[in-house]
Amino acid sequence: MTGEHLSIQEARALAVVASRLDRRPRWSRDPAVQKARLLETIRALGCVQLDTISVVSRSHETVLWSRLGPYDPALLGALHYPDGLLTEYWAHAAAIIPVETFPYYRDAMDAHREKYERHSWVEGNHEVISGVLERIRADGATASRHFERPDGPRPEAWTWYGGKPARQALDHLWSCGELMVARRESGFQRVYDVTERIIPGELLAVRPSAEERQRFFTSGALRALGVATARWAADYFRTWARPHSTAKESLAGLKVLQDEGLAVPVTVDGLSEPAWLDAGLLPRLAELRAGRGQPTLTTLLSPFDNLIWYRGRMADLWNFHYRIEVYTPAPKRVYGYYTMPILHRGRLVGRLDPSLDRKNRLLTVRKVFLEPGERPTESLAAAIAGSLWDFAAFLNAEEVLLLAAEPEPFAPMLGDALARPGSRS
Repeated sequence: MTGEHLSIQEARALAVVASRLDRRPRWSRDPAVQKARLLETIRALGCVQLDTISVVSRSHETVLWSRLGPYDPALLGALHYPDGLLTEYWAHAAAIIPVETFPYYRDAMDAHREKYERHSWVEGNHEVISGVLERIRADGATASRHFERPDGPRPEAWTWYGGKPARQALDHLWSCGELMVARRESGFQRVYDVTERIIPGELLAVRPSAEERQRFFTSGALRALGVATARWAADYFRTWARPHSTAKESLAGLKVLQDEGLAVPVTVDGLSEPAWLDAGLLPRLAELRAGRGQPTLTTLLSPFDNLIWYRGRMADLWNFHYRIEVYTPAPKRVYGYYTMPILHRGRLVGRLDPSLDRKNRLLTVRKVFLEPGERPTESLAAAIAGSLWDFAAFLNAEEVLLLAAEPEPFAPMLGDALARPGSRS
């Protein structure tokens, strides 16, 4: 199969299509339809990252809203428990994964166990670890709150694991695959159970070979990214720092997929590295070149959205330089505490700094920033206003308050658009 040359606009569009961010399905209030779409989206993405920050909503909930529009988050929880169709592991940091993909993480679980079996904390806490595991085997699903903190001074607020050895043991046992997350309860707290009660027996019996595991991660990354270099593919599935498939392994895997006709080598304007296109997107590329099928969705992205995980890819494809400023001291922040990129018809056109007053059901946008060179227009304002009202509906907010925008002429445009009745539909 011969290679293709992609314009940067084509590469962006195909990346957005692969990530399910080109357009949304028609909204449905049917819970069965919503659940089916949530599950299908997670399976297509491979995993959805979890994060504890909830300035507006939990990141994984936002990621799915961006693609599907408003839905009932309780249905997402039900897919995890009692349906048993989702679980959690270190897929891209801590992440939701389809339960059928569990076997592909077994090597990572073994690696964690081997790495930490001689760690000083593990060696000094064998009784705590075995006691936690035995209690859960006997009592069933259990959360950290069910274990007492040892006597002594209360730990500082920022102490990791809250000074509770049992909590650290739970995390260690989960990383080793001895426990899995049975469900999440209020406050986003994990409830654990032994793995054999969470993962179906037919999946526990599966141990993919090294080649099967590597193929799973490389093909899954290419399918979710649409267009990928070996570096981008390697970054997609990883623990905090270690990829499940290294860049070298991903490069070899992409070449195998190419030989099988499942990946097409491509060159992309402005990109110096070799890249590959998911062959399943070739019909969509043909449509784009015929002037059809351009992305139409305008939406907001979580800072932990799959589309923008790899900051180098954001810069290469969209010339968008992004850093979450949660850990930046307030006086040094440029854009805000939890800025959300704005995706408009396949382009990253800006970012905004939101906060949610749940009690008063108010979504406040402290400031909207358009990217340098992005022209403020009435149509862009209308599209962003529609996305903000859609997000407000998902958050159960009844009002959207805009405080400022940059460039300044965009503020009255966006304010007027937010006030128009049609922007709420």
